[in-house]
Amino acid sequence: MDQIPEIELGTVLFSIVEPKPGHEREFHRWYERDHFYAGCMIGRNYFSGRRWVATKPLKALRFPTDTPITPDISRGSYLVTYWILAGTYAETLRWSVDQVLQLHKQNRMQPARDNISTAFYRYDWGAFRDGDGVPPELALEHPYKGIAVTMIDRPAGIADANLSGWLKNDYLPRFMAGSSVAMTLCLRPQALPADAPAYVPRPSAEEHDRRYLLLSFLEAEPHEGWSTMFSGLDRDLTEAGLGKIIYAAPFIPTIPGTDKYVDEL
Repeated sequence: MDQIPEIELGTVLFSIVEPKPGHEREFHRWYERDHFYAGCMIGRNYFSGRRWVATKPLKALRFPTDTPITPDISRGSYLVTYWILAGTYAETLRWSVDQVLQLHKQNRMQPARDNISTAFYRYDWGAFRDGDGVPPELALEHPYKGIAVTMIDRPAGIADANLSGWLKNDYLPRFMAGSSVAMTLCLRPQALPADAPAYVPRPSAEEHDRRYLLLSFLEAEPHEGWSTMFSGLDRDLTEAGLGKIIYAAPFIPTIPGTDKYVDEL
């Protein structure tokens, strides 16, 4: 029998998608009732997953308007996050691509939608508000009221250690203390194989090297303190010369088994 791996977060599959107009309910039900499981959760190394949604009021909080992620920052109504066991990325990536290609052959990838941002990310480190709070492995199981997605690009000439150290040891401890942000996980993008579906965006190698994805888990509704917390990070990053936010967006969890929020996109 194979050695059973420790339950440790290693990689994240992150995907933001926009249903085509008039296909919102069809997309939501297909993803929730079929693809969430058939596309990922029945895979050997996936151990947690959660879907999130952005209503119109939440989309109004997004910034900056001019972002390389999408020509229209208001697009991207649904987010899904999956946790993958540490040390299994290569085999999980191969399984995931093969699984999606097979689902295409079975005509189970049909709902009309646009892929805004999909990638696998390596989990680098986490910042935690509480000494003995929720561990990252349980973040998608805990009933957080929202998640803040923040993408940062590091300027050329700035070392990774400088930005990561500033975020983890300086900014985030001050930023999170006494706030509704219980944890922030720092993720780094991984390259996709050549035979991954062509509709999945592929950032350049340079973007991969300079891009950071922060996932902040919120104990309060995202609009509470959004401007102070995340606009402040953008200002301080710029002043320190360590990077800039290229995409910041809040989401709330979907309610499985219901169509709640489908008419509020």
